[in-house]
Amino acid sequence: MKRQINVLVLDDEQNILSSLKRLFINESFDIFTTTDYQEALDILEKEKGKIKVVMSDQRMPQITGVEFLKRVKQAYPDVVRILFTGHADLQAAEDAINVGEVYRFINKPWNTEDLKTAIRQAINHYDLVIENRNLFEATQEKNKELKILNKKLQYMYELQKEFTSTVSHELRTPLASIKSTVDLVLSGTTGPLNEDQKKFLTKAKNNVDRLNRLINDILDLTKLESGKTQLDIVANDLLQVIKEVIEAQELAAKEKNLYLKGELPSDLPKVPFDIDKMYQVLNNLISNAIKFTEKGGIIVSCINHEEKNYVEVCVKDTGEGIKEEDKHKLFKKFQQLGDSRKHVGGTGLGLAICKEIINRHGGKIWVESEFGVGSSFHFILPFRERRESN
Repeated sequence: MKRQINVLVLDDEQNILSSLKRLFINESFDIFTTTDYQEALDILEKEKGKIKVVMSDQRMPQITGVEFLKRVKQAYPDVVRILFTGHADLQAAEDAINVGEVYRFINKPWNTEDLKTAIRQAINHYDLVIENRNLFEATQEKNKELKILNKKLQYMYELQKEFTSTVSHELRTPLASIKSTVDLVLSGTTGPLNEDQKKFLTKAKNNVDRLNRLINDILDLTKLESGKTQLDIVANDLLQVIKEVIEAQELAAKEKNLYLKGELPSDLPKVPFDIDKMYQVLNNLISNAIKFTEKGGIIVSCINHEEKNYVEVCVKDTGEGIKEEDKHKLFKKFQQLGDSRKHVGGTGLGLAICKEIINRHGGKIWVESEFGVGSSFHFILPFRERRESN
């Protein structure tokens, strides 16, 4: 099999070139030797992309090695350049580095093994440079493709949000009409109903209510994500909000024989938040805890971390807990955990809305849970605002 020429050697002494030919006879690559620098340039052009290493003597009649390697560098910058010098010429070595940007220089007479090692390393260096460049160019091309795809996805996402918002608004009117009609019939205003009629109408009413909640949640989340919801973030009494939400949810807890209590500090500095949105977050977390808890109860706690610039709120339940493989689904849209037949009425958007609200406040929300033991939903709010302006 014919070996590919990867190395070019320029020297005005033919016996040195013959010696080098013999030296590399058993290598995986072949070398081209010449005493004429113009012929060397011609072979570089002819074997473009194949010549990886050029070696040149420094002192020659027609041209110096430094000048020749400088021309090689200008025309073929990737080719690795090595300078031979038969004299203790420090200036030539310095010029070779500064002007020719040689890979290295080798003194004559050379050590055979050192020379072979130097050539192999130079070829490997060339291959590595080319490989890195190809990888970089491929990465750049992929980045361009990804940017185009991201723009398309963003455009599609904006269209989807606009479509969702429009459809949701359009559905509200007929749903309100259906709900009022069903409520009117159920009230007995249009005449007495038998048990089956009441049963079917009640089922229809419950489904209309659920659909209405879903539409409201979709609109809420769409507005939050698009930044159309302007939050009124001012200093408020967080403890008072927590107490009011606990009081509002107590009846639902008692109906399931659950305790619902707060473990709150006696005092807490005012915290900047949107009061309506905070009611929404707390109501969502506590109602979820009640829904997924069959015995025991729920504790709502609040810890002042003023030295770290945040207050932490925790809603802890003794419910069924969350499986490890399900935790990544939390806070994502339309994700409902547990038995959907057992826990009806959810939209799968509540936690996604909570996350968006807390993020808009410059805080964060997370869950700690052990399956079969219970769950703790935590969120933090900064005392001093650090959220991005929207």
